[in-house]
Amino acid sequence: MERVQWQRTRDVLISILCVGVILWALWNVFGQFVEAIVVLLLAMAVAFLLTPAVNLLVKGGFSRLLAALLAYVLVLGAITGLAYELIVSLAQQVNFFSTTIVNFATTLPTTYAKTLDFLNDQVGKENVTLAVNQIQQQVYSFAQSLAGNVLLLATNALNLFLNILLIVVISFYLTLDGKRIRNSLVGIAPKNWLPNVLLFENALSRVVGNYIRGQLTLALIVGVCTSLICLVANLGRYALICGVLAFVFETIPIIGPALASITPILLSLLLGGNDVIQRTLLIVVLFIVLQGLESNVLGPRIVGHAVGLHPVAAILALLIGAKLFGVFGALIATPLVAAGWVVITSIYHSARGVSADQVLARRRAPWRLRRARSESFRRERGRIRFPSRFSSARRAANEAAVEFSPPVDTVPRPESSETTDGHS
Repeated sequence: MERVQWQRTRDVLISILCVGVILWALWNVFGQFVEAIVVLLLAMAVAFLLTPAVNLLVKGGFSRLLAALLAYVLVLGAITGLAYELIVSLAQQVNFFSTTIVNFATTLPTTYAKTLDFLNDQVGKENVTLAVNQIQQQVYSFAQSLAGNVLLLATNALNLFLNILLIVVISFYLTLDGKRIRNSLVGIAPKNWLPNVLLFENALSRVVGNYIRGQLTLALIVGVCTSLICLVANLGRYALICGVLAFVFETIPIIGPALASITPILLSLLLGGNDVIQRTLLIVVLFIVLQGLESNVLGPRIVGHAVGLHPVAAILALLIGAKLFGVFGALIATPLVAAGWVVITSIYHSARGVSADQVLARRRAPWRLRRARSESFRRERGRIRFPSRFSSARRAANEAAVEFSPPVDTVPRPESSETTDGHS
């Protein structure tokens, strides 16, 4: 018995080691094609989000091609409408902001002269002149570097546009022929590997879908909180644009929350006023609190719970992924670790004699599992009543005994009243 247990433990350790080596090799190989992998993963995410709508249209009588075209047209139309409303609101706010900049530029010489006189009296004219010259040199060098990078910025903008176009095209084909591609890939696997392949597909689909939904939920919460912070800090004119930017930035791990806080802080400083210091400090404090909650409470709880990871495991996966591959590593680390954990636990169950089919049968949605358990409990409660003095073990034994009927010859058959009356 001990030998069999040792063999199973050895198989589990070898399997975990092999999975770790494979993941390490994949990290090193995929690190050379980060941009292409990002485009493919984003296209898969878009296709994953739109496939349920396409399937619903197909059930309504549309062809697959027409359903996919209609879904993409509706989504692109909705995005275009939101972008138009956002641009109109942004144009109004930019107009107000430009007026503020003009007023600031008008009062800048007077403010500069007063500040210079104050510094001359406190520090000394020579030191102030030296500091001003150094600042001017740094600003000049920054302007030169910015002008030299105009071509690079234009190239990056064109590359971004092409990547977005590629994401739309690839996701459209994945939505259209995703099932055929999936069947072709599954058909390559040997028959004896088929349950394990289906297990990995099930785990990956569940984890990725939950991760996307969790990330969007977290981004929505941060966007709404950013708008509320702007309202509290008397930046109501910019609440919409700051909230939308925070929603977009929150999808970027590690640096996203910091980028979301930069816009309101800069707006508060540029708007000026008598309470500029108090307002800016209030915004900084509120964003520190929000980022602390997002990084240590909301993010691990929402995203980690969505993919089935403990919050500590989700934080460690995020940090390790960011350390190895930067922002891209932080983006895919959590779903990869969650999927790998599902596969490792499945290998462990398989080493203990549980087949992949049984593991697949047990991987159901939590709400369905709770509903099935509640229905089963109601049925069992209607069939048998347990005294309160029964322990949990005796209750479980009685529940198991209910499933089996005793032999027919051992069950006494009570006579009916008519038979009894007839004999009497």
